Amino acid sequence: MNDTELRKTIGSRAKARRKELGLTMDYLAEKLDVNKSTIMRYEKGTIDNTKRLIVEGLANALHVTPEYLRGETDEYNTEITDRRLLQVRDLMEKVLGAIPLGIASSDNEFAENMLLVMLAEYLEFADSFTKACHRFDFDGNKENEEFAKMIGESLEDFSSMLFQREIMHTVSTLYDVSETLRSYVKDPQAAQGHMRAILKLYNL
Repeated sequence: MNDTELRKTIGSRAKARRKELGLTMDYLAEKLDVNKSTIMRYEKGTIDNTKRLIVEGLANALHVTPEYLRGETDEYNTEITDRRLLQVRDLMEKVLGAIPLGIASSDNEFAENMLLVMLAEYLEFADSFTKACHRFDFDGNKENEEFAKMIGESLEDFSSMLFQREIMHTVSTLYDVSETLRSYVKDPQAAQGHMRAILKLYNL
């Protein structure tokens, strides 16, 4: 394809993918370190968007391949399928960029330990929540319905009880972390010790 067609292909594919992910032009502009009007012209193909650095920048920001943007393939080749997953990825990058914090080493240790606990607990939550969602649906579960009748509960109340039991570990951990954080001002050393004890539960 000629240069004009290539510019339009890159622009239209970049725009379609941006909209698919629910992203703004401002988001892309920040990622590529250009202004919004430049992104608008890239998408319209009215300025040269075929240079390697531009194509690779768009591809990285939109989580597709340069080959996809150039129309050489219809495959994205990415695990990013929606805006929420992209926001998780972006936030994780920001978290990594924010540590260590510019504070005293003991305070920084507490903050990093808290982050470790939260990340480790999320893995526990993801496993428990997935199991709970699969096992304890409110409708169509004959086994749950029979158990509910045996103990004199409605299926909804029984399923809710099972669901809450499955995720109780996360509820308890979040409460424990919040109480430890609340106590840090009054007794930093005790709070540090408590956070380290929580970490040991995850073998960290």
